[in-house]
Amino acid sequence: MIEKTKGSRVPHVFALMFIITIFMAALTWLIPAGQYERVKEGTVTKVVADSFKLMDSNPQGFWEIFNSVVKGWIQSASMIFMVFFVGGAIRILEETGTIRVGMNRIVHKLKGKELWAVAIIMLLMSIGGATGVFANPVVALIPLGILLAKGLGYDAVVGFAMIYLGSYAGFNVGWGNVFTVGIAHTIAELPMFSGFGVRVFFHIVNLFLTFGFVYLYIKKVQGDPTKSLVYSAETAAEASDHFEEKESMDIRHMICTAIVIIAFGAIIYGSLELKWGIDHYSVVFLMMAVFCGLIGGLGINGTAVSFVKGCGSMAYAALVIGMARAISVVMTDGKIIDTVVYYLSLPISQYGPVIGANLMFFANIVINFFIPSGSGQAVTVMPIMVPLADLTGITRQVAVQAFQFGDGFTNCFIPTASVVMGCLGIAGIAYEKYVKWIFPFIMLQVVLAMVALTVLQLMQWGPM
Repeated sequence: MIEKTKGSRVPHVFALMFIITIFMAALTWLIPAGQYERVKEGTVTKVVADSFKLMDSNPQGFWEIFNSVVKGWIQSASMIFMVFFVGGAIRILEETGTIRVGMNRIVHKLKGKELWAVAIIMLLMSIGGATGVFANPVVALIPLGILLAKGLGYDAVVGFAMIYLGSYAGFNVGWGNVFTVGIAHTIAELPMFSGFGVRVFFHIVNLFLTFGFVYLYIKKVQGDPTKSLVYSAETAAEASDHFEEKESMDIRHMICTAIVIIAFGAIIYGSLELKWGIDHYSVVFLMMAVFCGLIGGLGINGTAVSFVKGCGSMAYAALVIGMARAISVVMTDGKIIDTVVYYLSLPISQYGPVIGANLMFFANIVINFFIPSGSGQAVTVMPIMVPLADLTGITRQVAVQAFQFGDGFTNCFIPTASVVMGCLGIAGIAYEKYVKWIFPFIMLQVVLAMVALTVLQLMQWGPM
């Protein structure tokens, strides 16, 4: 342990988040505070273009840096507690034997068809992502993906990739996402979900690229298990004897399995039809934990003990979400986000439409670090980007696509995105290892996005 600690040059993810928080606090002393005027139109709050003005600075000092961590955890409470409830439910399912028995059946049913299972799940998740259904809810589905991946003989990274990367392969270029492209189209005064065919094409290409990336990882780990992002002596030993027992499923296992299926079905239905949020998912996982514990034979005390152990196992995943939120707190309280948006928009007007479209894309990439919410970024940048597009000859549809690309691809690795940080924590994937693994793929997506924006602008892509 001592040698490993000495040899490690990468800071722990908590330390990394705190270092970034300090850096952002330092920027509040260097970047002038500024603000756009905002107006409420229906349920959407929009930024008024050309309304930016400087204001009194609010630099974040020693106290504010530490206070931002506390505020970040408080503001992320809903997602943090959902992660705890997920951990409690999963631990109870493990204690009842439901997971062990269920995974045995999956292993034997899908033997020889493992890659097809991965592809089909990624396809379904990407459709959910493209329609905006699987954005925040993807956190709740990560444990299911990990369990399935292990049942198929893969590691937790494949489970994470099937669910999270599968979903965001669609979300990042979503053709039916009302929270991103829908809001952007409304602000740009374009027909809702116009350009449908082009975005479906982007979805198909991005899904194939993402599956290919995951496939290469699967093959690499199969050739050398030590290449796994979550490899350790313990996980290697676990993998060697996992799900080998030929245990039959009794009535308690069947009922618990039915409860799990109903619970995840409720999450999906609630997200689609009832506009459920994170708090609703927490309720579902708590009910799953209680009912499966009692029906599975753990008893009242046994259920409680298992639930607490499961929550404890998720402490890292839960708290890293709050640490990531602290970065956003410092930037918001320091009033520098609108200033960054304003100054990033200025160079776009200095060049032609093709270069301007690509600069708009990169401006949105930077802004996404400061405003990781897709809907939040849409209502902030689109009122600025639309008049800029009109002045520089960039079509409004291309401006929407530049926003969507800029918001989308970097969602998969920026530390201010609480969804990816929560998913990584649940999967037990170290952030620094994940970034090293995913970064080349993100760069490929960025290059292809530049090519696409260049072609679309040359074609004068407009409403279709």
